[in-house]
Amino acid sequence: MNEWQSRWQEGRIGFHLPEYNEQLLKYWAELGVEKSCSVFVPLCGKTLDLIWLRQQGHQVTGSELIEMAVKAFFEEQGVEPDVEQQDELCHWSYSGLGLIQGDFFAIPEGSINASVFYDRAALIALPESMRKQYVVQLLNAAPAIKQGLLITVEYDESQISGPPFSVSEQEVRSLYSDLFDVELLTKKDTKISPKMKSAGLTAMIESVYKLVKK
Repeated sequence: MNEWQSRWQEGRIGFHLPEYNEQLLKYWAELGVEKSCSVFVPLCGKTLDLIWLRQQGHQVTGSELIEMAVKAFFEEQGVEPDVEQQDELCHWSYSGLGLIQGDFFAIPEGSINASVFYDRAALIALPESMRKQYVVQLLNAAPAIKQGLLITVEYDESQISGPPFSVSEQEVRSLYSDLFDVELLTKKDTKISPKMKSAGLTAMIESVYKLVKK
């Protein structure tokens, strides 16, 4: 938690993309999601992907630990959200798009009504020791989930350490395959951030998975 607080306070948010995610635009249609479906985006930061998903007609719920990120998201959209504190979580909402600010693992069971999830930056933000707990909580908080789009990265962890952390295809299948059919949609070399390159990383692979509940 302190690591992410520090990153936002110091402006070290190289993980934030100032445009829609290319893989989301390319592969979302693979899920065949109806406009009426609600989408959950865990550990979302202030990603513009939330806006794109809302533009497709979906009700969108994101979760984000850092209050600064949530404030920045709505400020950058030029809107005034409704804000409601519920125990240790704060709910921000505006026109079919809501953000739950606080600890993802504190989201109550069954409180998110979404049938689809989109994970571009959640699984890879967590160390290996927390990833199984994350998957359990994802499905606990949003038990109606039927499918998802998952994006991960892989790299040589002997060169640098995350976040973002390297998550292999084998681990993805280990985490999800008991409950989901896991289909690898693409796996390809991707651009390395200047910071990671200067730290010694020489190559990174980005993978996109389609998950469908069994």
